Amino acid sequence: MAEKDTADLKKATECYEKALECTCGFLIKSQKIEGTFSVREIHIYAVYLNLLCKVNPKEKEEVISRFYQLMQYVNVHYVEEQQKVKIYPLLVCLWGNLVIEGKDTEGSFEIFEKTLELLRKQKSLYCLLEIMRLHILVGLKEKRDMSKEQEDIKILQSFFEEFGYRAQSQIYVPQANEIMLEHVGQYLSTERKKVNFTQEKISDGICSVESYSRIENGRKPTRNNYKALTEKIGTENRYYIELVNTGNIDALLLRREISRILFSEKSMDKVWESLEKLMEILGEDECAQNKQYLKFIEICIEKEYSHMSEEICCEEYRKVLAYSMNENLIGEKKHIYTKVEINLINHISVCLAKSGKKEQAMRLIRAFLEDTDQMKEDKYHETKLAKLNYGRWLSDSGEYSKADSIFMDGAKQIMERDRAELLDQYIGEIAYNKYLMNGSEKNEQIKRYSLYALVLSKLFGTDRIYKNSFNFFEKIKDE
Repeated sequence: MAEKDTADLKKATECYEKALECTCGFLIKSQKIEGTFSVREIHIYAVYLNLLCKVNPKEKEEVISRFYQLMQYVNVHYVEEQQKVKIYPLLVCLWGNLVIEGKDTEGSFEIFEKTLELLRKQKSLYCLLEIMRLHILVGLKEKRDMSKEQEDIKILQSFFEEFGYRAQSQIYVPQANEIMLEHVGQYLSTERKKVNFTQEKISDGICSVESYSRIENGRKPTRNNYKALTEKIGTENRYYIELVNTGNIDALLLRREISRILFSEKSMDKVWESLEKLMEILGEDECAQNKQYLKFIEICIEKEYSHMSEEICCEEYRKVLAYSMNENLIGEKKHIYTKVEINLINHISVCLAKSGKKEQAMRLIRAFLEDTDQMKEDKYHETKLAKLNYGRWLSDSGEYSKADSIFMDGAKQIMERDRAELLDQYIGEIAYNKYLMNGSEKNEQIKRYSLYALVLSKLFGTDRIYKNSFNFFEKIKDE
């Protein structure tokens, strides 16, 4: 506020300095960036450095050096790209905006290019336009042909403006914590009130009232605390952030690799081998705990290799879903879903639709979405996929206005999270749905949305989705 409302940069810098002193004040005077830092601490330090440069321009070279050290620190210590993408693009933006003003930009083109690749791989919109802009500016300085990139950034700028997405580097908007954490706090609060427990009563003997209050406000509870709290109020212990319930990092990385193979356009040759290796790492006890996930993956692989019919596949998925819940509970607002269950419900609905039972598929997805209130709030990739399919089925049934609303809401929810997963497909479906509604009257709008989908699929989509977007754009552009 000191910076934005009163333009008092000195006071703002002092505020960030005090924030750093809470946990890592030594960074202010230290010449080296050493230790262990959270995303939030690095973020505060980055904003502090940015303000320091504005207050005292003489510090510019030192600040550039510090930003570069921070970038190197994140590259070395943030092995998981899912964590790295939450802070690295911002550091590159702040560093790049200082470097671009000088004459020496050697090596920066490659840094911007690698950062764009990180954003593509992690399906992230975080600082996207700013990184693209810096990439283009340096490319032009080095006499490179950046004409295609310039066309893409104009289209994306128009897209972001139309959808009200903040396209700047979002310096003051730290990345949200794990989405599930918000849900856990909200869930505990709702269930606690149902049994008329105060915060004092539910936390008694488990944790302090202050700690519990923070959990309801989004702080991550320990697994033991969460289990004790849910048992105390007699509700489900459903706090699983991962598809695989394990603390073994090798198992989690292997699980992600299996997902990439199964649900992208990668070769399936090594998927059985990866699954066997995962089971070996988990061991007998953890395999038993993760029986539902492992069986789900087995069916997905068998369907791919043996061309199992949609009807048989649907029944197999239903049997696996029954490991943890009664399908009849979907829509009763009595269940908190795990990622595995959402995956299974989505696969069941697709199997139903492909086997000619589209009405059943729509009822299932509608009940699930209403159950989790996902029309207003999006939590998982799997839920966004379910919602996308629901919109498609509405459109196929001629309910174009309802489908348009679903696609629009879904696209905006994705962007609110700075994500790009399925965004190209949502925007492409908006264009196609409008084409089906009344193509001739909405022609320019259809072309615009189709172009948005084309650029997004080029950046974030698969070859198949890009080809579909390209073919549709070619079909309508001269109509």
